[in-house]
Amino acid sequence: MQKPKIKPVYLLNVLWLLGLLHIGYYGSKPYPHYMLDQMMTPDIQAVFMACGIFSIYFIAGNILRLTPFWKASRYWSYICLSAILVFQAFIAFMGAMHAPPYWGALIMNCMFILLAHFVLYPLYAISKKFAQKKNTA
Repeated sequence: MQKPKIKPVYLLNVLWLLGLLHIGYYGSKPYPHYMLDQMMTPDIQAVFMACGIFSIYFIAGNILRLTPFWKASRYWSYICLSAILVFQAFIAFMGAMHAPPYWGALIMNCMFILLAHFVLYPLYAISKKFAQKKNTA
């Protein structure tokens, strides 16, 4: 009996969906204004913009995954996605001061994706590489 395998691409898309739900949740709740002390309702266009900024990395990753460039040059694919991710995080961090809760959710999601991309994925790739060497020996 074969053990079911979860591909990292599917996990990436699940993280994308969870991130969008996280931003949407905080974008649907009223929040206190930082100076006026009155409850503000979030602008739906701003929430969609935050969701769009969060989606840049995932859309680029899924498009890149469908091209032959992904299999031909994994290193350059990773570098390309890293540049997109750093740009996305830069945009999110620029709006950090006096940010509404949905923008804070975007920043938290970007920090988690930065951790996953620069720490967890390389650890996964290294462990997979050493597991293949162990099986061939």
